[in-house]
Amino acid sequence: MAAKKSRANAKPVIFEITTARPLPVGQQVFIAGNQPMLGRWQPDGLPLTRMDDNTWVATAIVKPDAPLEFKITRGTWETEAVGDSGEILPNIVIDAAGKSRITAIVNRWRDEP
Repeated sequence: MAAKKSRANAKPVIFEITTARPLPVGQQVFIAGNQPMLGRWQPDGLPLTRMDDNTWVATAIVKPDAPLEFKITRGTWETEAVGDSGEILPNIVIDAAGKSRITAIVNRWRDEP
């Protein structure tokens, strides 16, 4: 019965990630996060689909009764999104109950000089 309640409380959230520069063909953007559909912190948890040169989108079914925490990667922790000075960013934390679309911009990746 708990599983039915959990599914009933789940909701879709659209992730839309914009990269400052286009990624080469063959590279992909991922969401790594704390909920099952986000891969439970696996760096390639939720693959996003390239919509154009700089826009990546995916929909995840999440539990809105818990904070949604995530990071953006290109599939590994060595290629995660970082701050403008190259610093590791804290987790992005969102109240999933109030959001149906999450947008973020990636200006730099960890493996960039």
